[in-house]
Amino acid sequence: MSDIQSYQHKADLIANEPEIRFAGFLDMMGNLVAGSFRTGLVPLKNEEERKKMFIEAVLRIRTRQDFDDNLGAVEYAAARRTKVVTMTFFVDDKVLFVSAEPDIEIDTTARKIQNLLK
Repeated sequence: MSDIQSYQHKADLIANEPEIRFAGFLDMMGNLVAGSFRTGLVPLKNEEERKKMFIEAVLRIRTRQDFDDNLGAVEYAAARRTKVVTMTFFVDDKVLFVSAEPDIEIDTTARKIQNLLK
C-alpha cells in the first residue's frame, strides 16, 4: 500500500465515525494529500475556503512546534465553533485535519481518532 493509499484509508476510517464530518491529511504547504467527507454530508465551505483553512491549520501546527522543546509536543489542537469542532494532529510529516459535529466531547473524540491512527 502506498503512503497516499495508507493516508486515504486512515482518513476514510475516521470519516466513517458518526460524529466526524471530514478527515484529511495535509502536506506542509496545506495541500490535501488524502481525505474524505462523511458519506452524504454537505460541506459547510467550498473548495477555495477549505484550502485557506488548511493553510492556516498547517501554519498553526508549525508555529506550535517552536515550543516543543520547552513544553513538549502537541498531541492535538481543537477549536469549538458554533457549527463545527475542528481538530489538528501532527502525524508523520503530515497534518491530520478533522472536523466534527459541534456537540462532541473533544477529548473523547481526539482519543478515538488517535486510536484509529494506530
